[in-house]
Parts: sequence; C-alpha cells; structure tokens
Amino acid sequence: MRALLSVAVLIGMTSGAAVAQEASLRETRCWVGDVAFSSGLSINVGDGIAVCEAGSGWRHAEAEMSAAGCLLEGKLSSVGAVVGIRNNDGLLLQCEPNGRWVMVGAAPSEG
Repeated sequence: MRALLSVAVLIGMTSGAAVAQEASLRETRCWVGDVAFSSGLSINVGDGIAVCEAGSGWRHAEAEMSAAGCLLEGKLSSVGAVVGIRNNDGLLLQCEPNGRWVMVGAAPSEG
C-alpha cells in the first residue's frame, strides 16, 4: 500500500511539473543581447520605441509612448533613475522617458 501511494504521489508531482514547464516554454520573450524581456515591455531602439509583442518579437511602436526604462550594461533601470559613470565623479546618467540616457552634472560634494 505504501509503495502504491508513493508511486501515485510521484506521478502527480511529475505531471504537475511538466505542465508548469510547458507553460513557461510558451511564454513569449524578446531579447536584446543576452537579456530577455516580457511581452508588452517597451524600450528605446535606434530612433524610436520598440514594443515586445507576443508571437512576433520586437515591433516599432506606432503610437507615441514612453519606454519602460533604459538599458545599461545588461540591466534595465526605470525612468528617472540616476546612475554614476565609472571613473567620473562629476557626471551622472539619468534615464529619460524616451528610454535614452542623458548626462547630468553631479551635485558638488561638501568637504
């Protein structure tokens, strides 16, 4: 009886995992380099905004829209984020709504 119950539990666990795995394989993602983005996300590409669309990948956004953020070194930062520039204490980068980074001056440090 114990062996039969163990087999039933094992089959139930295996079939549940297989269903979850199949669902994740069908999930649509778009790629930029080795970074994956979910369907519906918008980022700056070239001279405009591209949207990750289920089933077809990146497409140019027809309507005026903002980007979800800015991509830098494989990481997505939200609009308005400010990051430091390596080896430069006087300049920072800020993520604009169009998905582009712009340089801004750092506040002078008090000494």
